[in-house]
Amino acid sequence: MRRTMTAILGLTTAALVMTAQAEVTVMAVRLGADDVVSLAKFYETAFGLKEIDRVGTPATEIIMRYGATVAEAKAGSSPEFLVQKREGGAAKSSMHHAIFRVSDMAATVAAAKAAGAKMEADVVTVPIGGAPIKIAMLVDPQGNALELMELPKDLTHLPH
Repeated sequence: MRRTMTAILGLTTAALVMTAQAEVTVMAVRLGADDVVSLAKFYETAFGLKEIDRVGTPATEIIMRYGATVAEAKAGSSPEFLVQKREGGAAKSSMHHAIFRVSDMAATVAAAKAAGAKMEADVVTVPIGGAPIKIAMLVDPQGNALELMELPKDLTHLPH
């Protein structure tokens, strides 16, 4: 009887976990900044994100989203991009980073560099799921790593 109850409890727990996973979506990306205002301006200039909200005076966090205008960004549903003040000079990490899907790698790299990003290495093409994916690694003006991915025009997502 004890084994039966343990098995039922285990199966119930597994079913609950599987149900919860079906509802997971990307809500936001958060990167650290020493100066949130200037870093938010970088992401607006380089990648077209719009500021939709600001926390604190002076700002300790700026919330951004895609849209043709600020009003459209506020009304939109794209994942949010959060630029948050680093506390106590927290170390910069190249592991935590934002990944952007781009339609034109050369143009996006040029825009990012013009806005203050630095290239980590040359653009490479890597096979992912059998498809050639262009990847660029950059660093934003405050030390956060950025990854740009250009998929072939016929793909809507990474082929895993």
